Amino acid sequence: MKRLLSMILALAMLAACAGVASAEGTKTLYTNTGPLEFYMHPWLNPGQYVTQKVLWNTLIEGDASMNPAGPELAKEYNFSEAGDVLTFALRDDITWHDGVPITAEDVKWSIEYALKTGVLNSVFQGTFRAIDGAAAYIAGEADGISGIEIDGNTLSITFVKVAPDALLTFCQFPPLPKHCFEGEDPTLFQQSKYFQSPIGSGPFKVGETAIGSYCLLVPYENYYGGVADFSINCYASSSEADENLVVNAMAGGVDYAYTKTYTAVQALRDVEGLTVHTVDVKYTRLFWVNKFPGADGTPSPLADPRVRQAIAYAIDMDAICESIFEGAALPADSMTPNGASKIEGLNPYAYDPEKAKELLAEAGWDPNTVLDVVYYYTDQQTVDLMAIIQYYLSEVGIQMTSRLVTGDTDAILWSKPKDVANGPSAVEWDMAYAAVAAMSLHEYYDRLHINAAINSHTPLDEELCALIDATNASMDAEVQLAAFFELQKYENAVLPEIPLYYQPVWVVTSDKLAGIFDGFEALGNPQYHWNWGIQNWEF
Repeated sequence: MKRLLSMILALAMLAACAGVASAEGTKTLYTNTGPLEFYMHPWLNPGQYVTQKVLWNTLIEGDASMNPAGPELAKEYNFSEAGDVLTFALRDDITWHDGVPITAEDVKWSIEYALKTGVLNSVFQGTFRAIDGAAAYIAGEADGISGIEIDGNTLSITFVKVAPDALLTFCQFPPLPKHCFEGEDPTLFQQSKYFQSPIGSGPFKVGETAIGSYCLLVPYENYYGGVADFSINCYASSSEADENLVVNAMAGGVDYAYTKTYTAVQALRDVEGLTVHTVDVKYTRLFWVNKFPGADGTPSPLADPRVRQAIAYAIDMDAICESIFEGAALPADSMTPNGASKIEGLNPYAYDPEKAKELLAEAGWDPNTVLDVVYYYTDQQTVDLMAIIQYYLSEVGIQMTSRLVTGDTDAILWSKPKDVANGPSAVEWDMAYAAVAAMSLHEYYDRLHINAAINSHTPLDEELCALIDATNASMDAEVQLAAFFELQKYENAVLPEIPLYYQPVWVVTSDKLAGIFDGFEALGNPQYHWNWGIQNWEF
């Protein structure tokens, strides 16, 4: 009965939205990841939601693999041979959706404001912190970043240290309109009224919003890259676990969507009129481990690496990957997925409950301790996985509870302590089941650094920070890779986080879009900005 009521509600919603689209006189593309409580801001996970990719543009266009593919909001850009000056000349025909010109001042302000938000992607943060004058600005010793200079609509950024992901950053970081944030508190960034109906720079603008239900995005009539002849209807959903994907797709309410939920893939794989595409990406599910002491000064139960190792040995990830994911996921021994970017010979932490018990005994584990494990995925598969892990841990003498967190998950999960070296913790959980969908290897590891804006979990570890710094010390790819190999060995030994498994993501398309998607170059990485040219799609 609940499933039937859900389907009826979905059909009613789609019918209502179709009426709105018809009134606009355009065709409609149906997709997911509309706003549940607000439009998700684009500075932490920049393209994870369809709304992020079509409402905001970046300075540089990225290709399917997120490599620079040419200018976007910039009409041209130049990175000096020494890698110390990056210059952008902005287009003359770009405007925000309210008609206000997009300026170099908007870009400068966006970089500076982003550093104050506390919810900034680690790749972005690494690039911005490398700008000359950023340290003084962050410390409150300057009103702006001196290394960002403006001459008309040209922006020059001078780096005082190596910024290995600078071009990648500007393929993914969309500037926001300065005039929309006057008087706004950057520490409450996601709660800004702006994200109830944002004004962007991309090929679509907000036409109508019913928070928690759907949003209708209509073509931006002054978009420089071509004006679409269709609207986009996004029904509200998480990008991590869309619990309504199957019922909406079967009701004809999905033309393009992506999912990380294998049960949805199973249900949709043989549905007539739909195609499920598998996309291999850098995507690792893991437990972030809170090692800071509690608010009362009580040491974290997970501060001892032997306890973290015991947890890894206690969980039979091979069995989980075969049973729950039917082989579609692979057990992880590092945040870095398998391939040329990972060193060989890492400890796989193969299932060994007796070894787990030995480590717990050595660490003096208190069996009365109950670990608080949080997650933000709303699918049944996650609930089942938490129950399985709870069972495995109980078998070695570790108690845990699990709970769903909702709302401003950035604040709930990633608020860092005032004392970033020692704590106490600013978040209230022991482990967080989450994922890293990485733009680069730096995004996997930079967030473990003591300076990371979203490091809510790892106190000062001088050896770990030195190894992370080494990966950011050179623009030479071979030197970087060698440094990552050393970092992976240390990660594997002490487990600052507990890797669980690697999985692909899946893109679901309807026959309406037949011919648009053919292979990875057409699918791209659906979690990021790339040159998919959606405004020019014909269907």
